[in-house]
Amino acid sequence: MNEYEDTYFFSRDEALKVATRKNRFDNDEKLQVCYYDGEKIESNLVNLIHLPVDNLLEELAMGRFRLPTKVDLNGLELSSSVKIEITTHFNMSLFQVREYRNQYNQSYLKTSQNATLDFNEPLRFYLSANSETQVMQYVSKAIAQTLQDAGYEVFYDLYYGVEDRNCLKNISAFNPHATININHFNNAYISHECFNFVWFQDPMAILYDASVLLPRERDYVFSLLKEFDLPLLKKGVTPKRQGFCINKKDFKLHAEIERKKKIVFVGSSYAHIIPQDKDVADAIEYSAKAFGDGEYFGEEFVDEVSTRFFLNKDFVLTKLLPFIVRDISVLWLCGIESEYEIEIYGHGWELYDSVKPFYKGPLAYGEEISKVYSGATYSFAPHQNYVLQQRVLEASACGCASIVYNPLEPNEPKIYEESLEYYKTKQDLLDILNATNAKEKSFDRLLSENSYEHFAQEILETIKKVTHER
Repeated sequence: MNEYEDTYFFSRDEALKVATRKNRFDNDEKLQVCYYDGEKIESNLVNLIHLPVDNLLEELAMGRFRLPTKVDLNGLELSSSVKIEITTHFNMSLFQVREYRNQYNQSYLKTSQNATLDFNEPLRFYLSANSETQVMQYVSKAIAQTLQDAGYEVFYDLYYGVEDRNCLKNISAFNPHATININHFNNAYISHECFNFVWFQDPMAILYDASVLLPRERDYVFSLLKEFDLPLLKKGVTPKRQGFCINKKDFKLHAEIERKKKIVFVGSSYAHIIPQDKDVADAIEYSAKAFGDGEYFGEEFVDEVSTRFFLNKDFVLTKLLPFIVRDISVLWLCGIESEYEIEIYGHGWELYDSVKPFYKGPLAYGEEISKVYSGATYSFAPHQNYVLQQRVLEASACGCASIVYNPLEPNEPKIYEESLEYYKTKQDLLDILNATNAKEKSFDRLLSENSYEHFAQEILETIKKVTHER
């Protein structure tokens, strides 16, 4: 049972007090909704919703936020009998509201599924995102902004954890020609005419579990990494490769900031994703030694660790090795003496004593990070199987060269060597930082080939090609 419930408060002061706590439940996916009666409060809290009791039935039935499951009478001087009467009446009203809400939601679903589209009209694009995601919401927002700048009508629908996920009010009213989704298919509620572009950037459960994917004719799937291709192929989906893209509006050179002899890391520790378990601890020790020796973390190594330590292969690939490469690399960096200042930003690094002297806390997405990169010679970007991370592109746009972990096969050529520095071992990292002069880097090709404009153009050309062939 959840500790918190979506609640209707008859006292606005009580509602404000509870809403300010920003209580979350259901694995932090939901933010407690606090409706309230009385005069409206000027507030930016997304979970504090003004709803006079006289408007209860209509506003709740047609609304988009989750329905309250509890009534709160704290802060009111009422007798027990009056409280019981109010609560009883409120619960009866709620029962009626649920019936109406379900009818509205079914109507929105039917409208969306049966929508007809005219592709001679200016194209409309719908993108939804979750405000709690660290990267995905900004990727969706950047795509939306790119399409909007190109003159298309765009609905960027940001979820805050207070919405009724069954409510398709916004998308059914907008009637898009195409939807764009990060890490989710979201194709069950759109018509067969609507295009759906899906971009998998993370090892989502839907890729590896027993669920069935039901791609439509107008679903187009992109994959960030080759590691995501096989599970998609096993589920009958053939993806195209699409690497990260750079948001040039938020990430750019701040010429007024002096670039210092400094190396910065922006990202969180992965220690929190590792369970306290004997087999896991042994696997960490074994993998850490292999990492220190510069071994290649390919499929054979993943299979070996999985078999030797009785661990799920997906856990080794998506959690254990990312932890090894990221956290140990940052520990290496903080243990190297050089002329470079070191700054570590993100969450969780206070766990390590050797990192504490360099730890600066988290940064807000966008300008704060952009300014940090603009003042540094190098960004540090270790990842166990991917070179062109989002942070690498962001740093490059700010004129800051990235030092990246080399995850490539032994004979596989390095990419964008004119823009990046590669390391495999601690000695490699030491050599880079102790070089007499940092090598001059060029970012033109890297940034032009990995832009949101390029991705948006592929989407537009796909729609044009298919609709013109009809």
